[in-house]
Amino acid sequence: MLDRYTITLKPDELALVLGVEVPEMYEPQYNAAPTKVLPLITSIEKDRVSFFNWGLMALWSNNRAMSPKFFNLPMDSVLNKASYRKKLPTHRCVIPMDGFYIWKQVAKKQQVPHYFFYPDKKVFSVAGLWEEGEEGTHSFIMITRLSNDQIGDFQEDMPAILDAASTRRWLESNDPDELLELLGRETREELLSHTVSPKIRDIEGNDVSFIKPAPPSDQHGNYTLFT
Repeated sequence: MLDRYTITLKPDELALVLGVEVPEMYEPQYNAAPTKVLPLITSIEKDRVSFFNWGLMALWSNNRAMSPKFFNLPMDSVLNKASYRKKLPTHRCVIPMDGFYIWKQVAKKQQVPHYFFYPDKKVFSVAGLWEEGEEGTHSFIMITRLSNDQIGDFQEDMPAILDAASTRRWLESNDPDELLELLGRETREELLSHTVSPKIRDIEGNDVSFIKPAPPSDQHGNYTLFT
């Protein structure tokens, strides 16, 4: 399950890195979480950042619990479910981020949060799909793929990260076979990681301290030897 990530650049920095217009409403996110309004770029408006709710409203409305089904979309579902395959031609997006959080299960009732990022905290893109709901509301879901060896020690899935070339093709291509191939294309560069404070569990929190290294502690703030 992927339910937290970061995009921490200032507006002018993000505009320079992405080469797109960044509206004034943008704010750095140190704890991007489901239900929040977050920045993304769609295949129908590739020259500017848009802001959609994270979590498909059609699923969310029928499932008030914080279920991964409304904010994570396994690649297999894109391949095998007609409802998602139909969205590929017109409802693709990329989610810019510079890191993401994963909780590592270290005991039956103990989880320790880790922060993953690339060297120099470079911005990268994750594939997604979006939908338009009632009254013009827009929402998106993050596509995930099976974890590589590095993330596999923590959990079974990871974000469907796209490199720069794959990001462009994901937004521009009209070939369903190519789009599906892009989802399965693994990036070669290895991520860095460190343990962070369990304060990220607070969905309303948004503070630079969230991404800083912290001694390994479980979700209750109790220090642990396990990492």
